[in-house]
Amino acid sequence: SDCSATIIDCTYGNGVLTNLTVRHRTRVAHELLPLKNCYSPSGQGWMISGSENKEVHIYALGKEYKMHYLKYHQVPVVAVAVNLQDTMLASADSLGRVVLWRRLDFSHIPD
Repeated sequence: SDCSATIIDCTYGNGVLTNLTVRHRTRVAHELLPLKNCYSPSGQGWMISGSENKEVHIYALGKEYKMHYLKYHQVPVVAVAVNLQDTMLASADSLGRVVLWRRLDFSHIPD
């Protein structure tokens, strides 16, 4: 494993996948544990990942890739998920603790 996350653009034509293009590749804090990632369609999109460094990593998928962090867990974050309304993020750590992050307003974070 190379400890990275890759953003890939998928191009479809007539309902068939016609092309895959690597859009961005970034190093993440994944080396030993199998960590879960998810996608949030809010704005231009966000890739959200757990990490072994106890943080939730949030990658803005706009034209400029910016990384943001959520810090609360005391042990590695092994899973993340967003709800269908894209208003809540759940993160779970290796001790089984689950944290709910509620999105009220992200306007202060540039895309």
